[in-house]
Amino acid sequence: MTVDDLQDLYGELRGSRSAPAIMDARAFFLERQWADSHTKLNEAYEKYRESRQRILRQDPEKEVDVKAKDRDRQVRRLQRKQDKAREIIQKFESYLPQLERLAEKEKAKEESKAATATVTPTEQHAEQHADAASDVQETPPVAQDRQIVSKDSIDEAFLNQFSVLIGDRQLEFVSGRFDFQPLTDPQDVISDAIYLLRKGDRCMMIHAETLPDDSGSDDSAKLLCVDIAKAKNRVELSPNAMVRLSQKRKLVLLLTKVG
Repeated sequence: MTVDDLQDLYGELRGSRSAPAIMDARAFFLERQWADSHTKLNEAYEKYRESRQRILRQDPEKEVDVKAKDRDRQVRRLQRKQDKAREIIQKFESYLPQLERLAEKEKAKEESKAATATVTPTEQHAEQHADAASDVQETPPVAQDRQIVSKDSIDEAFLNQFSVLIGDRQLEFVSGRFDFQPLTDPQDVISDAIYLLRKGDRCMMIHAETLPDDSGSDDSAKLLCVDIAKAKNRVELSPNAMVRLSQKRKLVLLLTKVG
């Protein structure tokens, strides 16, 4: 199973009640959040199956009036609808177990890490001293094997290719080069960094920087977020607002790829 499978499934169900949940499942898949992706895909599956129950229960031969002039055409049309519904349901039922296995593997890995992280009292005492020292840091550290993406590290060719894409294609393109880091706390917000912001059907790579003292802004805590492709697209956002956008899966911090 690949992210393209979810994209194709979304294409087939675009405009239906199931489509938004499939989009969410695809976004979680890109972020390698398997359990959340499985939950959203299962939600889409339940909605689609419910919407097709009546059609699948029908007998095309009995449903269409025997006296209808175009009876054969109506029978074939209903049969095609049933075949398509069964085909899509089969896709759901193929993808869901695969996502479930990925989620279980991830859970087992996290549990294994948690067990490995069990420390002795002496080690715990040492860690407490290290934690106390780290409390004075103003900015929470980024994982040692990943770094903040700077504006200078995004070349023009990459930016041009990103700009001609739309929506999920942009997400997939960026995820091939950078990792996504959701924001869970205002302290996760870092200035002089690149974020991916989704607005409607398009995404923007924005550079967040602290406002100058003479900016005239009423809130000095806000960051000036500028679209690096089109500098005229800019907005001032507070760290709290950025966290809320991230919780709605509309904003992520970009980090260099692991390895």
